[in-house]
Amino acid sequence: MQYAFPVFENLCPSWERVTHLATRQVYPKGSLILDMEAPATGIYFIKEGQVDTALYTLHGPEKVLYCVGRGCVFGEASCFSTGFTGEASVWARTACTLYFFRKDTVEGIIAREHPHLLIELTGMLGYIVRMYGIWLQDSLSQDYFVRVCRILVYFVRWKQGQGVQNASAVLIRSDVTQNDIAKLLGIHRVTVTKAVRRLKELGIIRHFTKSELDITDYQGLCRLGGHGG
Repeated sequence: MQYAFPVFENLCPSWERVTHLATRQVYPKGSLILDMEAPATGIYFIKEGQVDTALYTLHGPEKVLYCVGRGCVFGEASCFSTGFTGEASVWARTACTLYFFRKDTVEGIIAREHPHLLIELTGMLGYIVRMYGIWLQDSLSQDYFVRVCRILVYFVRWKQGQGVQNASAVLIRSDVTQNDIAKLLGIHRVTVTKAVRRLKELGIIRHFTKSELDITDYQGLCRLGGHGG
């Protein structure tokens, strides 16, 4: 699969042209945007920032399903299915500038006069479904170490593009932490730390901090994750 890392950006760019039909909203980092207990009455376009969609239990956050960034829409599943977010909530991963489109606006003037926007939205949902298929396959067939290797490869390809395919070493200024990787995989942070430590011992990674990922043997990482280089 070509696009598997669960961060989506610029998949619905044309929505920016119709923000005059929406209400501008600003959220600080860490704020709740969609509550699992509140009815969803519309969808959001992200002008700036990133949001996390997370599964929740009585004990708090359990797993980040995916992150949506600028140029994308979110909230469509809860808006057009049950009207509630159900077991998932959406939080501002960074400070966000959003545009809120009411459901009747989407079903009315957008559907009538801007149908290509709905095609973009459908395309984004296709990427999300593809991502779920990959994650489900990995969770059923791979151990935690292989899953960490695979998500690191996905992350590198997301940040660097397919041009990194033949690289031997990779240095990335990263905004994804080991804790973020743990949430995305639905495993404990200590488990990710153990995997990173093992990768260091194997000479695959030099270090992985909250600001930088230094991979000394990218081809080795690909092999461990079951990828070609």
